[in-house]
Amino acid sequence: MNAYYKVVNPLLKIGLLRDMGTVPLLYPPHNVQGFEAYAYKFIADTKYYPPKTGVSKFGKGIFAKYPNGTSYHDKTGKTKFSPFQILTPVFEIIDIGSLSAVMYNLHSEINRAKTIDIVINAWLRGEYNRSAVTPLIQLVQDPTNRPASLMVYPVAPPTNLTALVGFIRIVQNWDTVLSQAIPSKAKGIDFVISDSVKQYTFTINGERTVALKGAGDVHDKSYDNYRRTYSAFQNMGYSSYSVVYYPNSDYFPAILVIGPIVGCAVIMVLILLVAFLVGAYYFIVNRQLQQKQEALDSKRSFVRFISHEIRTPLKTVCMGLKVLQDEANATVAESVLEAEPAAVTARLELEVAHEVNAEDSDWIVSADSMLLEEVVNWIGFMKDIEESANNAVEVLNELMSYDKIEMKTMQIEKEPVAIWDLLASSIKPFYIQAKERGLQLKVQLEEPSDEESMELVLDRSGDANRVIESAAVLEERLHGLQHLMVVGDSVRLTQVFRNVISNALKFSYPGTDVIVRTKWLPDRMESIGAELLEELKSSRPMKVAGSLRVDVQDSGPGLPPENLQHLFKEGVQFDANKLQAGGGSGLGLWIAKGIVHLHGGEISAFSRGRDTGATFSVELPVVQYVEQDSNEPHSENLGGCEDPVSEVHIFPFGKLAVQNVLVVDDAATNRKMMCRVLRNIGCKCSEAYDGTECLEIMRGRLQSSLSETVASNCPASDDESVVEAPIDLILMDSEMPIMKGPETVAELRRMGVNCLIFGCTGNVLQSDHDHFTTNGADFVLTKPLSLERLSETLKSFHCVSIGDRIL
Repeated sequence: MNAYYKVVNPLLKIGLLRDMGTVPLLYPPHNVQGFEAYAYKFIADTKYYPPKTGVSKFGKGIFAKYPNGTSYHDKTGKTKFSPFQILTPVFEIIDIGSLSAVMYNLHSEINRAKTIDIVINAWLRGEYNRSAVTPLIQLVQDPTNRPASLMVYPVAPPTNLTALVGFIRIVQNWDTVLSQAIPSKAKGIDFVISDSVKQYTFTINGERTVALKGAGDVHDKSYDNYRRTYSAFQNMGYSSYSVVYYPNSDYFPAILVIGPIVGCAVIMVLILLVAFLVGAYYFIVNRQLQQKQEALDSKRSFVRFISHEIRTPLKTVCMGLKVLQDEANATVAESVLEAEPAAVTARLELEVAHEVNAEDSDWIVSADSMLLEEVVNWIGFMKDIEESANNAVEVLNELMSYDKIEMKTMQIEKEPVAIWDLLASSIKPFYIQAKERGLQLKVQLEEPSDEESMELVLDRSGDANRVIESAAVLEERLHGLQHLMVVGDSVRLTQVFRNVISNALKFSYPGTDVIVRTKWLPDRMESIGAELLEELKSSRPMKVAGSLRVDVQDSGPGLPPENLQHLFKEGVQFDANKLQAGGGSGLGLWIAKGIVHLHGGEISAFSRGRDTGATFSVELPVVQYVEQDSNEPHSENLGGCEDPVSEVHIFPFGKLAVQNVLVVDDAATNRKMMCRVLRNIGCKCSEAYDGTECLEIMRGRLQSSLSETVASNCPASDDESVVEAPIDLILMDSEMPIMKGPETVAELRRMGVNCLIFGCTGNVLQSDHDHFTTNGADFVLTKPLSLERLSETLKSFHCVSIGDRIL
């Protein structure tokens, strides 16, 4: 506040202004309570404001006034004279005499409201530089009649120059302007200030003393021949100002001291100076905003380059390494071992981690020990390369998530998600990792229905089958507890949980425990849950169910109190070289905090000090479906999620087994890699180079399907032409030559293609994804693709399998 005072106070003195400050724009009921809490905390923490600033007779809160002058708490912003239901409370002030106006809703008074509406309507038309001035008004903070004007300028954040978030408020009392605009020896001049409705007459008495002579034009009519007129604030409001001045009987004795023309010229120069200063200030602000917009555009181009040209090819490398590992395991199982490939994979992973001895032959029927040792070394080498590549991809992912959160452009898909299924999918991948690190991973779950607890433990001494069984038990146990939902984005929340669990495994010492613990708190975060339900459009009624807290307790080096204060700041790492070998970006927890806050939740950390471990807690508001009468029919909702099927078309199936997949991508490497992954799990894949080839293939499939239908209704013939199976899923690239992905999708829908179509793009901006879905895509996957992400998405579309894999 002191810095703000130092900048603004000189402008007030130069411009003959009374006060200047920002006014936030609020849309009730959202954020009203949050703003009021912030405002009074700011007032309490700022020494500039005396106690009880902004407190009315009814107490704390944004206030308006009844016609009789009584104040009331304005929570809704409703008025009879404006179409906008908004609140614009006075917040920052410089003039200590204006304290009684703090928290006053400017939009509650007709003249102020109409002036603000002029700025808003101009903004909606794309006129982002439009300002406006009120007619002559009486200020809330002035107990006596003292005509004033209020100028309003729009304010937008540098991160989004088209988002109107508030206004700059400039207050000007006309007696102050006149007293400072004329020479000290001038006297005997009457000024008539007029707008389209009101008039006020002021008289100059000398020594820069100005008195209000009365409402209306009450100058001495005998001096009309000496009239001089000046127009002010043209086209800045719904009424214009005029300033008319006349001499009176006291003027002529003083004419030898200063002529009226000189005095009037000085007044006009000073008024023009005020207009110039305000215009210069506004020009400088706009220029800075323009420079920031240019920097923002450059940053967006850089992020797209990182995603498309670096992250996508690197992830393709990771996918290729994973395919090689799986195929190596399958080859070993087929040629030298009498075992299932899945069991071989688990066994070899443990050998690579040096958990078992490769020379043990209890599971080998006929194998050359040297060959087995070579296979283990190859798989271990590929796994090391894959881990390094995945670490690089994770850093790039964090960079792009950081950019979205910093620029406040991260958007989340708000839908009801079964929190227990979410936890299961987040925890399950870490069982093998815990085993490799020699850790005991415990999952302690409290069932909300009966408040009983269970604990699943991954024992360090168990074998590979124990690892797989523990993960399966966890998933099965969690699957039965789906009546608690979190309203949000399952992908982003999974990112949060995996980040916290991964950190716990990374920093815990071998031979110790990592505990994931849940606690249902039915009486917390109820108001936040209610707000989320208002935004959610669900086909079934839902109710607030409190919150769920997930604690992840590690046994690592711990944190001293001074480090905890800075833990969730961007780029923060403690002892990075010692604890992480110089790796990591320091952005993971900062990104997690941003995602959790977007879901209305909280994230925190606790540690008793060094060498005591740390506990990270994520608390999210939860909801649940209202129990319905068993006789009342309702549609099944798998996993507690709304059906994400696009409204563009209607699918001709209920639950789908995905078998035939068409991969459309102009990059041959991407096509081959994705098809190889899909064929390894039993899918039949077709390939297309671009949109035109895709359309040709689908026309052939549609014709084939039509021929089969006709043949089934006709007598048998000798024609034994092969009928191609219909496509179940199309994976469509975005940027392709000749015909791009979104345009191809639109043409497929016009042709009558009803199968699932998933867009695939390396661009991470929401506008790119929206372009795909508006053209008919059912979902958009961000490159690089992964089989796990594809499986999760298909499951949300009620698909039961992909290839031989059951979802």
